[in-house]
Amino acid sequence: MEYKTDFGALEKALNHPADPDRLVTENPSPNTLRLFEFLKECRGKKYISGQQYLFQNELEDIVYYRACGKLPAIRGYDFMGISGLGGGFDQISRALEWGRDCGGILTMCWHWYAPDDIEDIHGKSSFYYKDTEYPNKTSFDIVRAVTDGTPENDFIIREIDMVAQVLKVFEREDVPVLWRPLHEANGAWFWWGCRNEQCTAAYKKLWYTIFDRFTNFHKLTNVIWVWNGQNINTAVNPNTFDIVGEDIYPEIPTHASQISKFREVTSYTSGKLAALSECGSIPDPDEMARDGAEWLWWLPWWGHFVYKTDENGKPLLNDMGYPIPNPTYMNEEFLRRVFSDKRVVTLEDIPWRNKSMPLPSALRKHMSL
Repeated sequence: MEYKTDFGALEKALNHPADPDRLVTENPSPNTLRLFEFLKECRGKKYISGQQYLFQNELEDIVYYRACGKLPAIRGYDFMGISGLGGGFDQISRALEWGRDCGGILTMCWHWYAPDDIEDIHGKSSFYYKDTEYPNKTSFDIVRAVTDGTPENDFIIREIDMVAQVLKVFEREDVPVLWRPLHEANGAWFWWGCRNEQCTAAYKKLWYTIFDRFTNFHKLTNVIWVWNGQNINTAVNPNTFDIVGEDIYPEIPTHASQISKFREVTSYTSGKLAALSECGSIPDPDEMARDGAEWLWWLPWWGHFVYKTDENGKPLLNDMGYPIPNPTYMNEEFLRRVFSDKRVVTLEDIPWRNKSMPLPSALRKHMSL
């Protein structure tokens, strides 16, 4: 029988006080529970370094490794294009290598490509941006997407289940995932964004649909939920997420602690852990400690946020063929100070990681390690 979310029953099941010390996933796998306990131990004491990736060459690693001899502990990848509507499918194999073979901590987001024409999914433009200056965008309707019996609803259910099947692969390989869907819902740029009250209600229904199908239908045990809605008006039930994330890109790059945003988001999220789930610049650990900004991890975005690029986005290389750090965001002296700080967790500091585990294959290829 086809599974349908019973939103009334789900609301009743979620109607209890939130406990930030417990995962919202019932019967989490041992490795997932171990990761969560480690995250809780780090709260207010340690800052976990991270980095988001896109391109297969993973040039970001070279910047970190040449400057510090270390790599970030958390690696961010993306489910974008999982159904073949957009690019980036190769990220899944790299994510699995990171979590299973390298022993790193894995977070996954989803730039969810949706068709511009639901009647011709593969024949028309598909994108995750709805309001954008890019030449292509989607007119995909989130309200219809959460309405039973529509082709848009059929589409999102197929896509949700497709991602769940990949997460099952990670589950079989005993890899926990910090799962961050429907990010930056406070803005109008993504098709799931909350542009008005109707869209906001639909966004929340979509969040609960994903949560219900993952937990009650697919019964995934390796997912730690990261809610990244970024506004009290988009807030979902705290019993559907374990960590709250904020994406911060100041107009003028800064290593400030972002304490005002930390205080704001933790004021309405029931004591849940908080992370800088995307950022343009790494916050200074000294400033975070001084201000009490207990961001659990930071995750700079890929590409020019790490290394210099030309006007077309192509990496600029030095005489040795290595990417040149972008001092606007990645000053080498600052990186060395941060990555040598005893409060900062890097890949080598992950307590359960076997020291014989390899570094990522792309880095080994670049550096002949």
